[in-house]
Amino acid sequence: MTTKPELQTEGSFVAGLAAVALFIVLGAVFMGVSFPAPAGFGEGAAITKSLGAAMFDIAPSAIMGEGETAVPGEGFLVTFEIIDIVLVAALVGSVMLARREVAGESVTLGVETTDDDDMAVAADGGPGGDDS
Repeated sequence: MTTKPELQTEGSFVAGLAAVALFIVLGAVFMGVSFPAPAGFGEGAAITKSLGAAMFDIAPSAIMGEGETAVPGEGFLVTFEIIDIVLVAALVGSVMLARREVAGESVTLGVETTDDDDMAVAADGGPGGDDS
């Protein structure tokens, strides 16, 4: 049987005040900074073809059509890797949150953890037992 999470209020509020102060400082910094105008890509830039050429190690000029210009694909590699790491972390976190534990031990489907049939819970959260 699972228990509800409890809010721990015994700690000091120094960490909370520090977080609020950091939020205010970062907000002031971002509100006061001026960003340059976005450059974008030029007319006729073949972004998808350039990425395909970089992925398969082909010279971009071999697949570009007339009037299309190549875009360096190395700049997209960092973005791809960051997205990869974030998605893997989210997947691992979701598996950790979905794992059921009773008394510190991992519980799998179909394994009965108690001797009392009234305390059994189905995997979908419904009541378990004989006719329930």
